[in-house]
Amino acid sequence: MQYFILDVRFARTIPDPIFEHRGLKRHLFVVPIENIPRGLPTDANARSQNTRTRVAQKIRDSLFDLECEPSTFHLKNNGITIIAEKVQKSKKEDDLFRVEILEGQGIIDGGHTYKIITESLDAQEPPPTQFVNVEVLTGVDNTWIPDISGGRNTTVQVAPMSLGNLKGEFDWMKHELATEPYIDQIAWSENDPGQFDARDLIALLSLFNICHYPNDGDTHPTSAYARKAQELARFEDEPELYENMRPIFKEILQLHDTIRCDYYSIWNDQSGGTKAGGLSISEKKKNGRWDFIFTGESAEFRMVNGALYPILGAFRWFVRTHPDTKLAYWRDGFAEVLNAWRKYSVDLLRATNEMNKELGYKPNAIGKSTAHWRGLHQLLAVRDFQGKDS
Repeated sequence: MQYFILDVRFARTIPDPIFEHRGLKRHLFVVPIENIPRGLPTDANARSQNTRTRVAQKIRDSLFDLECEPSTFHLKNNGITIIAEKVQKSKKEDDLFRVEILEGQGIIDGGHTYKIITESLDAQEPPPTQFVNVEVLTGVDNTWIPDISGGRNTTVQVAPMSLGNLKGEFDWMKHELATEPYIDQIAWSENDPGQFDARDLIALLSLFNICHYPNDGDTHPTSAYARKAQELARFEDEPELYENMRPIFKEILQLHDTIRCDYYSIWNDQSGGTKAGGLSISEKKKNGRWDFIFTGESAEFRMVNGALYPILGAFRWFVRTHPDTKLAYWRDGFAEVLNAWRKYSVDLLRATNEMNKELGYKPNAIGKSTAHWRGLHQLLAVRDFQGKDS
């Protein structure tokens, strides 16, 4: 028998509606991340824990408040479920509970969450203030454990991205990128390895989709940042609109990395204010350097997506479609798009930093601000007109 101490913020015990007479209870706890005990057994879990998948990376990103509302981990994560022999409240401390676990008991669900939390703490990389929900079941017949574990770990419904891959919806993108050195860094199904996945590529295409978001219209592709599933659904409904962007596809990816990497030196050289590394729109690599796979560059800092996507979306100003073939092209060629970034980058970055200040230095909020997307698009259009007149 092993025992562990849970130091919790909130606690509640609920008798089972069917098996209360057998002493079956659910003990519900809200636990600060830093109080999660090490060494909890996972004998009862039906699945092994692989923390190298994209799903695991999303859990880790949420834990560290990357590209999401801060301190919401406990609202988005299912938490950890444990089978235990006994839970006993401390007589001296209201927030302390002793959890006794016998052989064959332990974590039956949330093993990935538990492993990612403990790995981060063991690496002395404590996440921001976060909580995790912990449910402890007591009074469970040991013969029920396999069924309960299997039921809680049953493979979930196949996700839309994986279905799209099975249907061949991404084949044209695979073909277009087949000879690129970064092709192995693209995941086409859930749990595939890769720095980017098909949803990311579709979101980037959406930023330049002037059929859905015309340059003379009032709508802007905020969903490419905030609701990628919505853009994936559009991709499935109107695939030809996306495949028509094939001629500029790889250049969109190149522009993504160019802006995300080069903003740092541009800001430091020309802003005259706080260095880029001190801005909340910057993300520093903790160990090593960020790889920008679409340009082959690397850097210590990169721009976070909440700031990056609205800037990228402004450059659809330079996209046109051929009246006969409907294929997309750059108005004056891609070299002029890169030139426009160099000419107007400081204006775009200053506008981004100002909006970031107004919204409390929360890049996630600026990524969702329609006013900001509109403002950058209009700013680039005005600068382009002024450049032509000069």
